[in-house]
Amino acid sequence: MAKLKLKVAKSGRVNPQTKAKGFAARVITNGTAGYEDIVAEACHNTTLHKAEAKVALELCMESVAEMLKQGYIVDLGPVGKLYPSCASGWVEKAEDLQLSSVTPSLYYRPADEVAAAIKGATLQWAKETDADAEDETGDSGTGGGTTPPSGDLEG
Repeated sequence: MAKLKLKVAKSGRVNPQTKAKGFAARVITNGTAGYEDIVAEACHNTTLHKAEAKVALELCMESVAEMLKQGYIVDLGPVGKLYPSCASGWVEKAEDLQLSSVTPSLYYRPADEVAAAIKGATLQWAKETDADAEDETGDSGTGGGTTPPSGDLEG
């Protein structure tokens, strides 16, 4: 497997604590891999028809969504796991923790191979044209400056 190379751009950000303007890095992605792309890749060198693979993928994703809505941890095998999660501020005493201060969210833990590929990625500064091309597609470069390193996906 070839080593992942990620292009990184400097992006204007505001420090959430001090409100000072500054910069943070954000990943310039290679675009979005949609259902059609995943289906085409899954069918490569097989006798499986694309229509069958697409229906199977859609049914699987519907099941994933339903299991998450029911509070299950969803194991996506080589992709990783999705967990219902929550966040709250720290308090010294248990009785001080109020339900109103707890926010539900979704946590993603990548599989070992995915995590290793991302952590081992080679970083390089993007050219202005790379960032401009992504902005035109409407992709904001998710995974950049404000994503927690734990992989917590706020939902």
